[in-house]
Amino acid sequence: MRVPFMLRRAPLRSLFASIAPIVAALLVLPVATASAQIGHMPDKSPYEDFKIGQTLTIMGGWMNMRRDPAKVAPDANWLAALRYDIGVGGPASLFARYVASPSQRNLLVPSNTQATRIIARPSVTTHMADLGLDVSLTGRKTYRRFMPSVNGGIGIVSDFASADTGSYQFGTKFSFSYGFSMRYIPRRGPQLRVDFTNFIWQYQYPDRYFVLANDTTSVLRRASEQSAWRGNWGVSAGVSVPLFR
Repeated sequence: MRVPFMLRRAPLRSLFASIAPIVAALLVLPVATASAQIGHMPDKSPYEDFKIGQTLTIMGGWMNMRRDPAKVAPDANWLAALRYDIGVGGPASLFARYVASPSQRNLLVPSNTQATRIIARPSVTTHMADLGLDVSLTGRKTYRRFMPSVNGGIGIVSDFASADTGSYQFGTKFSFSYGFSMRYIPRRGPQLRVDFTNFIWQYQYPDRYFVLANDTTSVLRRASEQSAWRGNWGVSAGVSVPLFR
C-alpha cells in the first residue's frame, strides 16, 4: 500500500510551518533583549561583556523518545553528547554536535497475531549529528554570569541497523533540532552548560505493516500512518572548556 505523494508532503509542510516561528525568534529576540541592558550604571550593571569564542563541551543527560504509530521507536534512555561552539560575530555562534543514546525497541513480525507480534526487544543506539546556529539572548554579555540562548540546527540521525525480520529499517535520514540553552560563565575556569533540545525526524514503515493477520489486526491501518514525524526532547548538562583563549 503506497501513500499518495501529496499525503507524504503534508507532514513535511506542517513541520516547516512549526519551525518557521523559531527561526524568526532567533533573529528578533537578541534585539529585544539588548534594550533591557540600558539604564544601569556601568559599575552596578548585572551585565558583563563577554567574548563568545570557542568551547568544547562534554555532556550527559536523558533522551525522551516519543512513541511512534507502530510502536517500534526506541525507549527513553540516557544520552551522551559532545559539542563544539565557535563565535561568528555579535551574539551568534555556530555549533557542531554529536549525540548517542543507547536503548531498546520492539521487534515486530507483522503477520503474527496482535498477542504474539512482538518477538524480541533488541538493543539499538540512536546516533545524531547536527550543525546549527546558537544566538545569545543577552547579546555579547552575561547576566549575573549566566548566558541564555536559543538555537536551531539540521543534521542526520541513524541507528546503523539493517532491516529486521518484519522488514522495518529506521535507516539514515535528515533531522531538525531546536532548543534552549543556559550557560554559567565564571571569570576563570570551565563553564557549565544545560541544553533542552527537541530532535525531530521521520519514521517510515514497510507495506507489510498494513497486512491483516489471522486475528484481522495489523500493525497500522490508515495510509496516512505510513510515515510520521516525531519530536524527541533531550535534556543534558555538562562542562565546557574554553579553547584558544
